[in-house]
Amino acid sequence: MKIIVIGAGAWGTALAVSAAPRHAVTLWARDVAQAAALQTDRENRRYLPGVPLPQGLAVATGASQPLDTLAAGHDLAIIATPVAGLRTMLQALAPFGLPVAWLCKGFEPSEVGRMGLMPHEVAQQAAPALAGGALSGPSFALEVARGQ
Repeated sequence: MKIIVIGAGAWGTALAVSAAPRHAVTLWARDVAQAAALQTDRENRRYLPGVPLPQGLAVATGASQPLDTLAAGHDLAIIATPVAGLRTMLQALAPFGLPVAWLCKGFEPSEVGRMGLMPHEVAQQAAPALAGGALSGPSFALEVARGQ
């Protein structure tokens, strides 16, 4: 299976590290400098210091590989962005029809005085045809990355 993990924070990196030994995984970072550091250091020193990136884990960024081009060749997308970025990511992925799992928690920012939408509500609005759902659990990113 080919998996793209969108978002190179602690959770995105942890899931990419965890899945890479069994699947072809690409970790996509929005920030060009962060992607370069991940490639060079083979470690996410900012969010998961001391956890090496497996050799087979590919790192990409929007500057070198636009998300829509990259997503077309994958079987699953994992969105590991803040909830504020979920709608944009779902809309970018919608044309490809690949299943999506999101790690976002909380509410999408809304107008003053109104409660924002939960991630599943955002998905229903932004990309109703995509198969998807939340991926969550009582773990810490560092424990997942270390295989605990």
